[in-house]
Amino acid sequence: MTEPLIDFKRDVGPFGDPVATRELTSEVHGGPVIVAVGKPRPHPSLERTWFCPWRIEGIEDQPISGSPGVGIDGWQALDAAMEIAGAALQGSGHPVNFHGGPPGIRGMSSD
Repeated sequence: MTEPLIDFKRDVGPFGDPVATRELTSEVHGGPVIVAVGKPRPHPSLERTWFCPWRIEGIEDQPISGSPGVGIDGWQALDAAMEIAGAALQGSGHPVNFHGGPPGIRGMSSD
């Protein structure tokens, strides 16, 4: 019998209050782009598996989110969520800056 596929995005549940946010400035519309990371929490049915949601607001009409960061503990899940959110922002093609600096998202990816 084949195991059912795990849908981490479905399993995350509500985003809840963010544990960290970063406000960037859009180089397209000049407004804020907020990257938020939710609280890491254990997966409800998988041992030694944690997940951490993330979202980006200010690029599209609705917040952007995707598969959460996943790890063996909360630290690894949080780190993965920040990497995934940074990659999603970079992949959006929407240029942003941090505190008026050069375009990019210092501290969130390898830019």
